[in-house]
Amino acid sequence: MAEGTANDWLPLVMVDGHGFDPALGSAVYVVFAASMTVGRFAGGRFVDRYGRAAALCASAVIGAVGIALVILVDNQAVAAAAAVLWGIGASLGFPVALSAAGDSGDNSAARVSLTATLGYVAFLVGPPSLGQLGEHFGLRNALFLVLILVLAASFATPAARTTDPAHTP
Repeated sequence: MAEGTANDWLPLVMVDGHGFDPALGSAVYVVFAASMTVGRFAGGRFVDRYGRAAALCASAVIGAVGIALVILVDNQAVAAAAAVLWGIGASLGFPVALSAAGDSGDNSAARVSLTATLGYVAFLVGPPSLGQLGEHFGLRNALFLVLILVLAASFATPAARTTDPAHTP
């Protein structure tokens, strides 16, 4: 949801919610996408060192801080910097959750399938739903839903802990 929301709405939030001109609003999205890329490339070392649960929790908290800053702080520099946090925070959620589902025990194919389906539904259905909320409450306020979901995800991260001592960092 965090990734899909940024893909669909971040430039518009920057333009309409923070007063960026359209080109700079789009540039903030490029910064978000680059931050996600860096997070995905560097995140593997973090997961190997601290474990999936810690990586997912840290990722969710960093993403939540970024989203909260975009929503709450009315400053262009802060909003642009927050996109970096949002991107890093959103980078590991889906791939690490798929990995955890694959290692979660019997019938791992069904677990991966369910995790992928839930992820893609959130990615594809969530942002248009957010647009509906944005029509009624404003797009920045609609982002509170994403913030709540990301914070909720941080509390669910212990489920990603491995019980296999061979996978414990």
